[in-house]
Amino acid sequence: MKSRKSILVVGSMNMDMVVKAARIPRVGETVLGGVFNQYEGGKGANQAVAAKTLYPDTSFCAGVGDDSIGRDYLEYLKQKNLDVSLVKVFEHSHSGVALITVGKEGNNIITVAPGANLLLSVEDMRSIDFKRFSHVAFQLENEIATVEAGLKCAKNAGCSTILTPAPAKLLDEAILENVDYLIPNEIEILQVLRGYTSMNNAAEALIKKGVKNVIVTLGASGSMLFNKDGQRKYKAHPLRPIDTVGAGDCFAGSFMAGLKIYGDNLDEAIKLASAAASLSITRMGAQSHAKLEEVLKLMGKKDL
Repeated sequence: MKSRKSILVVGSMNMDMVVKAARIPRVGETVLGGVFNQYEGGKGANQAVAAKTLYPDTSFCAGVGDDSIGRDYLEYLKQKNLDVSLVKVFEHSHSGVALITVGKEGNNIITVAPGANLLLSVEDMRSIDFKRFSHVAFQLENEIATVEAGLKCAKNAGCSTILTPAPAKLLDEAILENVDYLIPNEIEILQVLRGYTSMNNAAEALIKKGVKNVIVTLGASGSMLFNKDGQRKYKAHPLRPIDTVGAGDCFAGSFMAGLKIYGDNLDEAIKLASAAASLSITRMGAQSHAKLEEVLKLMGKKDL
């Protein structure tokens, strides 16, 4: 492994309220039937748990409300031995909540009430000793100024940085120039810059603006890597989907763990992430991640 430093995910934590139904309703329609479950979620926490599942020395930074949801969530993360010492509890705010409907084919729609996730601040980023970490991952479920400050602080401390641009929004060069690995899906890559309708052209433009590597996740079609050396396609593993919620987060968190495990070998990290994400869709819940032994087995490997 590259170093003894930890890896860190900065992001969101939401409680996912999930209804699995025969199909996703159309606008104005009510669909009766279905099964309700509650799962821990949020892009940040999803990625942190995915990374922790594969690499033990993982930390998490987020904002959570001083309510029963937040208290129960923190206890759950502690039971997973995830380092949550950087999670901030905000009084007089509710914890993040996501309302999710999952159709029988595994597709989903999601609405999020972010709550305390938006209270994590620029000052909070500046207070973190990023030199403790080798790799740091971010998403866009916190305030954009907080993400920008976190990326800058992490880069100044010598960290490798990963950004999942979701929920997608336009990103300026102050953010992009501090991103080593940008991991959008095929929709998001067309939404982070203005005026692009081609995945390839958007990826090339992002690299010109300072992003070192663009990895586009394509669901069942796998993923595409773009960087200064060109592009490469990676296949997904053909497993029957049960729930696709959090698959992209599993990919990103597992990818960061893979960079750590394989000493920044990009090719091996993407293959590890692809296998982990493929396994994640075979079980319910955004944090139902496969253990390292299962992931390696799917990759056809006996060990690291």
